Amino acid sequence: MLKYRVSFCGFLNMWIPEMILLLFLIFFTSTNALPQGAPTSVCQTMMPFHQGGIPAQPGLSPYSIVTRQHGDKVQVSVGSSLGVRFQGFMLQGRTPAGEILGTFQTSPVTDGHTINCADHGDTVTHSDTKEKDQLDVTWVPPVGYEGPIVFNSTVAQNYNTFWVGIESPTVQVSRRSTSDNFGGDPFYAGCFDTKYCFGAPEGCVQSQNCRAAVVVTSVGGKFVFDMKADRNAAWVGVGLSQDARMGNDSVIECVKTPNGRIEAFMAWTSITPYSSIRLSNPYVGIQLLNASISGDTLYCSVERSSQTTVNDQDFDLTSNTFHVLVASGSSVEANSVGFHDLSREASAQPVSLLSYSSAVPNTPPRRPFLTTPPYFSPEPVTEASTEFDPFYDGCGDTKLCFGTPVNCDRSKNCKAVVAVTVTGDKYDFEMKADRSAAWVGVGLSDDDKMGRDSVIECVKAGNGVETYMSWTGTNPYRADRLSNPRLGIELLNASVIDGVIYCKVRRNVVTNVNGVTFNLVSDVYNILIAAGSSIRDGSVGFHDIGFLASGEARALSDTSEVGAASKLLVRLHGSLMLAAWIGTASLGILLARYYRQTWVGTTMMGKDLWFAWHRVFMVLTWSFTLVAFVLIFVELKAWSAENNPHAILGTITTILCFFQPIGAYFRPHPGTSKRSIFNWAHWLIGNTAHIIAIVTLFFAVTLTKAELPKLMDYILVAYVVVHVISHLLLSVLNCISEKSSDSRVSSFPMKDLTGSGRNSAYADQGMDAPFSTLRKIILGVYILVILLLTIALIIITALAPIETTFETILPSKSMN
Repeated sequence: MLKYRVSFCGFLNMWIPEMILLLFLIFFTSTNALPQGAPTSVCQTMMPFHQGGIPAQPGLSPYSIVTRQHGDKVQVSVGSSLGVRFQGFMLQGRTPAGEILGTFQTSPVTDGHTINCADHGDTVTHSDTKEKDQLDVTWVPPVGYEGPIVFNSTVAQNYNTFWVGIESPTVQVSRRSTSDNFGGDPFYAGCFDTKYCFGAPEGCVQSQNCRAAVVVTSVGGKFVFDMKADRNAAWVGVGLSQDARMGNDSVIECVKTPNGRIEAFMAWTSITPYSSIRLSNPYVGIQLLNASISGDTLYCSVERSSQTTVNDQDFDLTSNTFHVLVASGSSVEANSVGFHDLSREASAQPVSLLSYSSAVPNTPPRRPFLTTPPYFSPEPVTEASTEFDPFYDGCGDTKLCFGTPVNCDRSKNCKAVVAVTVTGDKYDFEMKADRSAAWVGVGLSDDDKMGRDSVIECVKAGNGVETYMSWTGTNPYRADRLSNPRLGIELLNASVIDGVIYCKVRRNVVTNVNGVTFNLVSDVYNILIAAGSSIRDGSVGFHDIGFLASGEARALSDTSEVGAASKLLVRLHGSLMLAAWIGTASLGILLARYYRQTWVGTTMMGKDLWFAWHRVFMVLTWSFTLVAFVLIFVELKAWSAENNPHAILGTITTILCFFQPIGAYFRPHPGTSKRSIFNWAHWLIGNTAHIIAIVTLFFAVTLTKAELPKLMDYILVAYVVVHVISHLLLSVLNCISEKSSDSRVSSFPMKDLTGSGRNSAYADQGMDAPFSTLRKIILGVYILVILLLTIALIIITALAPIETTFETILPSKSMN
């Protein structure tokens, strides 16, 4: 009985490292928002009780609430125009006094369910913690209620990051139908109520079937013009005139350009001949906020300054009245739109653009997102879609293109990309990044590393895009804007369409930045492209979406394909660490722990077989780890700038690994008084290093530079499961072996830590401990599975980003 009790205690001690690892991974993979949604105890505060005190995020939330009225119901959409996904949410409709009202319909709820706070179904929350792009629900007011409603929400990006008190604009709920505002096309929402609307033909706004239309919203000193035209229009325009006829008018044009994009220009109409001519500076006083082509409908949203001077005439949109002209056409001429052959209409009387929109002078416009919010779930598209992206037209021919990940400009699916077009002495930089990006930037460098580089940033700012010139420092690594942040650059065009940021910036041929002269004609540069999801005060955040440097310096006028800087050392670092800690370390630990009484009497190089192989595997682990550690420092030449504990944990693992064989070399002889101290220290350091190493590999998956897919996490979890199950099976076998043995001597490995490290009872008899064959079978299966998992992980790491690698390889094979 005493023997069994001791063995069981040994069993528990034996499992301490595996349990720590398993519990850590469970915690690591489950620190999400509350899986069943918000409890009713937080109905009033809407404050998550995460670990009893994690505070809400301060400042502006990346999420917003968009509302659309359908009769006496309100469609509510929660999401991010930056494409930031979220795990949890809580949403309520409240009066200005804070009273919770209404009911959410459960049938349209995506990944959510209702709870009862003040009344049945008046609050909606998440049902699981999987990541969501948006939430679309329908809210029904209580019977007889008429008045204002504000929707309040708490949104959790993850367990530790959440925002409380996100509010929608006030919605006026009426007991009568409001289908005249939102009956069909939401483009016309607010017409004759909070917005000025005008279209062609006459009276089309009321019936919502305009061939061309404009909706004007006033926003604190500026005016937003939403325009649309159907029938495959090549352009749509709105003019401000002193009469109801064309001539001497200031016109905003939205035009399909030959490369397939939509651009906005300021033009002036002449009388003789009648034509619309773009200004010498066609972007004066305007900024393109958004644009799209859906089916045969052209749409754009343009912000115009309230006061502009065009052809020596002052246009004050705040105090003056104008006739409004709207038109569309099917053709575009050089530097001008064609004839308005699709539609044209002029208002009979001059109007003030504030005549309707003055009701909400300080409320931000609903942007073109009124037409289709960037996170609103649309009806399924029935017509065929195309993957054509005009941004990449001319790459390698008329313009230099470079993007991340490597070779993405071939497959036209870059996370961030720059195109440089040189026309005479004009150098235009076009940049775009995917919908999760808050900024995209291009740097000119004298090497393929960040530091002392001149950078052009394009940054999302409110409804539009701003551009800045910045300079990268080396300690710490960051990009700081210049005191004159627009030195030598001019923003020609920009847009945010479906969350995708785009900008076109013209840079002076010669600029002097921080005492360094950049001559785009005579000098060559390495090109750095980067994008990130966060913005700091006076700077962009870390390039967590993508970063890539060209492999060689080149002239910007050279349009041939740009090769990326080699990531060989990064790939070798990752591959060696995987081979060390998933492969050799796992096998070495298993042999030392369970196979001391297997192959008894068989030796290799004069040592017991288990010990000889244990030493081989651990020497390989030591060698792989130190080489990998040196390689990554040779590559980075500094500490990692990413906000990720991978570097710190990796350094701790390397230090423990480095001293482990040194301690083993000076181990006391078996039977001496200090041998047990060495055994415990050797066991503790080895297992600690292994656990930290596995955790470090999990963190490596999220590194931007590693470019690893989420699949890596699943393979690593599979390894942990196989490793733990193998230890469990072998431990159970040892317990059964000990119980069934007639000898008082235990075969349990943890008991050897207090002695010589060798079970002499079996060894002296020249025989293996019981269940030797089964242990060998388990070892064989373990080796095979670990080998396959290690090979899979190394292949994914070496070929990263593996999705792009295969997209590049497969098309080339199909062409041969």
